[in-house]
Amino acid sequence: MNKPNKQELIQVSSKLGIEIEVLDDDSSKDYIKRVIRQFTPFKTAGHLAIGADSHAISLEKYEFSYSKYLNSEPAFIFFDQEGLDRNTVVVVKDAKLAGDLMENSFGMEYFLSNEKLDYLIAVNWYVIEVAGSVAPLLTNLDCS
Repeated sequence: MNKPNKQELIQVSSKLGIEIEVLDDDSSKDYIKRVIRQFTPFKTAGHLAIGADSHAISLEKYEFSYSKYLNSEPAFIFFDQEGLDRNTVVVVKDAKLAGDLMENSFGMEYFLSNEKLDYLIAVNWYVIEVAGSVAPLLTNLDCS
């Protein structure tokens, strides 16, 4: 059995010197509920997807580099809502480092947003989907 995503990200962040924080259960549940209410993602379990009003970006080309286009602000990461980490939010203190963190972790699907909930990114095994304020920053990336 794989270890929880939270545990993996704690270990990798420590190794890389990337500052993260794990929100407590109540704060995590509240944050996830607010994001889901704001963006109503198409799939919150299985192959995570935003669906309507989102734009696709090539996973193969941008899986670990898309975050370099984000603002330097905390990024809130949460996971499959039927999985082991369904009530977990990991905050990467600088969104630009989220790709570095994930590149050095075992593969995981996740959602990423910010404190203001003005965007949502879904990363699954096939594609990166973006919605909200980051769409103009990321949709110019080649999706082929």
